[in-house]
Amino acid sequence: MTLQTILIGWFHAKNPPSGIEEATLNQLKSSGKGEDSEGPFIPITDDESETTNFLSDADRLFLSDFINETYLKKDAIDEIQKRFEEDSSVQLRHFIKSDLAIRISKACVAIDSKDKLGRGNPSLDYKIGIANGWEAVGPAHKQRFLEYTGTESANREDAGALLKYVQTHVLQSAAFGRFLALLSSLGMPRGYRGKVRRFRPGLDYTVAHYGILTTKSVLDLTLCFVAGNGSQPTYDEDTGDLIGSDDDAIWASGDAGGFECYIAADEEADEEADDEYDDEDDTELLSVTACYNTLSLVYRNPGTMRFVKYCGSGAPSSRWDLSLEYEVDDDEDEAEDQDGENFNEVIEKGS
Repeated sequence: MTLQTILIGWFHAKNPPSGIEEATLNQLKSSGKGEDSEGPFIPITDDESETTNFLSDADRLFLSDFINETYLKKDAIDEIQKRFEEDSSVQLRHFIKSDLAIRISKACVAIDSKDKLGRGNPSLDYKIGIANGWEAVGPAHKQRFLEYTGTESANREDAGALLKYVQTHVLQSAAFGRFLALLSSLGMPRGYRGKVRRFRPGLDYTVAHYGILTTKSVLDLTLCFVAGNGSQPTYDEDTGDLIGSDDDAIWASGDAGGFECYIAADEEADEEADDEYDDEDDTELLSVTACYNTLSLVYRNPGTMRFVKYCGSGAPSSRWDLSLEYEVDDDEDEAEDQDGENFNEVIEKGS
């Protein structure tokens, strides 16, 4: 019989061992590789030579085939613009027209049902859902989720194809870019990059790390689909406790995870940081609840990281989303007004 000894504990030495730069903690703390998980921005071709403070009839007609017409009205646009300028973020419920949203939702429910995920079902197979254009994304110490890389289609009753269609045909269009310019007052986006994602209950997440810090400010857009109907949660006036136990309330409680969180990066961290990385010690600026058919817009500066909290096995469904970043004008004078503490103060009002 061969005896094996396993040592568990801290290793102490005068000098760090070789290969220490490859340790998971140091990789997460490294600030030398900005934007290592995202590709380049793809330019948006804008056929309009003049920027106006209203939607043209052509843009309104195009967008009205996909977007809740409430958000295309001038009064609504003005109100959203005002809110975004105050908070640097805004969430728009029931954003996609109901007929298309219902088709997407039914397709998502069908896949979750087939995979038997969520609502406490065990999640032991990391390969579940990897098929029909869905591929796993890693590495595991930074992220794990599925990305749809298949073809788009407005006619197929397939979640990936439908979401990809909305991304390419709507969210990446010049008409939608001009719509974003009105909502955000940041001007016409110059480019975009993004993906269709699925976060499976009990399996998937992303981690805040320094490699995803951008070199310039960006406009984040996330269009989320989860179980529920997108209702505004209600709270007890006396205790402040969340009321309800339906799917919307479960997501709003945060107990099931799956929400997107923005935190301030430690500006003093360096590539050889040896302190423990703990996101609970970082400054949370904004938390965006996973909510059915809800669009989230957040202006993110280079000092801010974001991540999707681990989606627990008790979540009512997978978190399905379209996650895009838009390249916007980054005026140095305006950037100074929203950098560091000033930016943090602004975005905290939206949390």
